[in-house]
Amino acid sequence: MRESMALRGAAVLGLVLLIGSTVIAGQKVPARLLQAQYVAFGYDLGDRFLSEFDAIGQSDRLGPDDRKALQTVREMVEKWDRYVIVSRPAQAELFFVVRVGRRLQVGTAQTPGRGGQSAGRSSGYGAELSSRDDMLSIYEASMSGGTGMLLWRAQLPGGLGGESPQLVEQLKADVEAAKNP
Repeated sequence: MRESMALRGAAVLGLVLLIGSTVIAGQKVPARLLQAQYVAFGYDLGDRFLSEFDAIGQSDRLGPDDRKALQTVREMVEKWDRYVIVSRPAQAELFFVVRVGRRLQVGTAQTPGRGGQSAGRSSGYGAELSSRDDMLSIYEASMSGGTGMLLWRAQLPGGLGGESPQLVEQLKADVEAAKNP
């Protein structure tokens, strides 16, 4: 008798988990993305997030395609008029993060000596292997001003190019569909 009740309980639990995961999988846009108001922008550098604000002092980490993609996404979000764009990461609830696709990138880097002195500088070489697809990710902002949980992401070859990037159009369509089910 106990075994059959345990079996029924396990079956019910399995059914609840199956139905719950189906509902979650069908939801493209989390509620947090619909409720947030304040957004900031940044770059996915592969190994870390770099806010648009912090990128001012680190232009060597970004290429012209990255900057152009971010500017285009920013302009589209301004025209969309759904979110308020803030300049400082600590003010944001969400981060719109871009990554322009690239197959292989090779470069050099210089590390300054102590206290910014030129003595003790070291040079190095680096390489980065990445996807060819452009990527747009939306993260929840953490209390420290960095990225928190990933809320939405899409990748597409050339998805951040042109006057109306397809990845931003896809995000807008997903948000509008979630808003008006």
